[in-house]
Amino acid sequence: MVNLWPTRASLAEDICRLNPRLKVTTGQVHKWPETGSIPPRYHHTILIAARERGFEVTAELIVELHTPTSEDAA
Repeated sequence: MVNLWPTRASLAEDICRLNPRLKVTTGQVHKWPETGSIPPRYHHTILIAARERGFEVTAELIVELHTPTSEDAA
């Protein structure tokens, strides 16, 4: 999902612009794909940012991407 944005910096900028109380750096955004998880405090703002950019991101998609698979349990 992070790769929908042109750059990780642009995602961080969108989050900070839409919710100035949320301080997120490009470095933090870079770690999200590595860990396979986006901290929940950013989910709502990411939904808004995605909608503004015309991306097909839904709450259901975020939940699905954060749901462990059977491979994760192994």
